[in-house]
Amino acid sequence: MFLKNIIIEVQKQIIRQLVTLNARIKEQSDYLHTIMMIVSDVQEKQKTLVQPIIALTSNHEFENAYKMLPIPNEDSLNSLKNILSNDVLHDQTVNMLSKIGGSNYKETVRRILRKLITDEFAKLFSYTGHKCNKKAFNKTILGSLLLKAVHSSSFNNTTIKDIEIVASIWLTKASERLKTTPTDFEV
Repeated sequence: MFLKNIIIEVQKQIIRQLVTLNARIKEQSDYLHTIMMIVSDVQEKQKTLVQPIIALTSNHEFENAYKMLPIPNEDSLNSLKNILSNDVLHDQTVNMLSKIGGSNYKETVRRILRKLITDEFAKLFSYTGHKCNKKAFNKTILGSLLLKAVHSSSFNNTTIKDIEIVASIWLTKASERLKTTPTDFEV
């Protein structure tokens, strides 16, 4: 009997402690919820304040990248590559190039290429770099921009191979264009 009373008393103490712990856990949960709501509000306010600054900086950097086009030399190409490592600027540039357009995918590819690279610099490239020890255009940021821009345009179903063929011919004829057209050709 004595042992039974001790067991019952221990069980009552354990139940009281469990009830107390449960109440404290609920209280801590409520505190945590309140803190999370405050943090969420602060983050929203921070986004509201920081977004215009980011947009302004991004627009300024995008304008700088846009002014670099068409790329006239290796240094400018490397600078553009560094600038476009920012995904937002890269996407803005692709979007801008995709709006250049043309009456068909071939004209679109040629018009985008005219915006991307000067004829003087283009004559140093072939599309894959296999011809006459020329540099590989498809390995540059310009090649990537070209493909993404055409696929972001109204000619988004154009195959990569079709784009490559037009770009390859355009690059091959860069020297010929230098002989017959002014160097300050704009899109």
